[in-house]
Amino acid sequence: MATIKQVAALANVSTATVSRVLNGNYPVSKEAFDHVMDAVEQLGYRTNQIAKSLKMNKTFMIGLVVPDISNPYFMEIARGIEQVVSRYGYSLIFCSTDEEPEKELRLLRLLNEKRVDFVVLASSLKEADLLQQLIDQGLNIIVVDTYLPNLKVDFVVEDNENLSYKIVDYAISQGHTKIGIVNGIMDISTAKERNSGYLKALEDHQISFEERYSVNGGYYRDIAYQNVKQMIQRNRHDLPTMIYATNNQMTEGAMIAIREAGLRIPEDISIISYGDITLPQLVEPRITAIQQNSRVMGEKAGEILINRLENKRSIIESDIYVISSDLIVRNSVRRLT
Repeated sequence: MATIKQVAALANVSTATVSRVLNGNYPVSKEAFDHVMDAVEQLGYRTNQIAKSLKMNKTFMIGLVVPDISNPYFMEIARGIEQVVSRYGYSLIFCSTDEEPEKELRLLRLLNEKRVDFVVLASSLKEADLLQQLIDQGLNIIVVDTYLPNLKVDFVVEDNENLSYKIVDYAISQGHTKIGIVNGIMDISTAKERNSGYLKALEDHQISFEERYSVNGGYYRDIAYQNVKQMIQRNRHDLPTMIYATNNQMTEGAMIAIREAGLRIPEDISIISYGDITLPQLVEPRITAIQQNSRVMGEKAGEILINRLENKRSIIESDIYVISSDLIVRNSVRRLT
């Protein structure tokens, strides 16, 4: 088993510097930090984590609470966070809420009881009050993907409304005026903002909103599949020429429903997506989508929480960090004009 002296020798620093890096209690240069962490990795050095936790009043655990950990979008956020925090000795605990507010609160209370050092949360809650109570009890939270007004935490989000507007505006530029939408859970800020961008694009182009083409997808593949299937059946003789699904899993559900109905993409119904589907390279046609930078979102969340923890920065005011995303045009949209 490697010792702290061996780590110091390999990194060409003193044992005191190794201790400072591992304990995070005194600043060191970036060069020294990198040398020590490289030596730790090469030697497989392991600290006595229990003793370290007791001494520093830390658990070195970060909770990640998201609606669906199997969704590649949230998995990429997790990878981004882990890439940052692991270099400081922190590990992730994964929790999935299934979009159930009661389960979310139960998991957050459990993580608080376990004294995790921070929680990264993609919330399904409508109100901030219950979260604020946990924060007042000492739970450190940073919120990703969603926004809750009046909550005193940092937020890492996307520019949902403007990006949604951008992709619908592109569809309209290709001649589409009968554009259906598959929405997520409309109590959540993300769904509201993406729907708002869709409606604003229609309004700016003087296109009427057709309620009969609007579908609740619940953020899940199966729900979107069932409801898009029913929408197609109801409107068989007057179908939308375009379906806009506002997350990746709902896009996949919509695609299955379209194909089961014997319709072709994009010849019969074009499709656009907020977020790339799973393995887009293997699916034809390739889906025109807002390509989310979820790994960057995770990295930013990791950087913020490390800054809070290592520099002992308390939150005085909420900071909102907006992560940019790109519109990737592929071949799932038929040009009508």
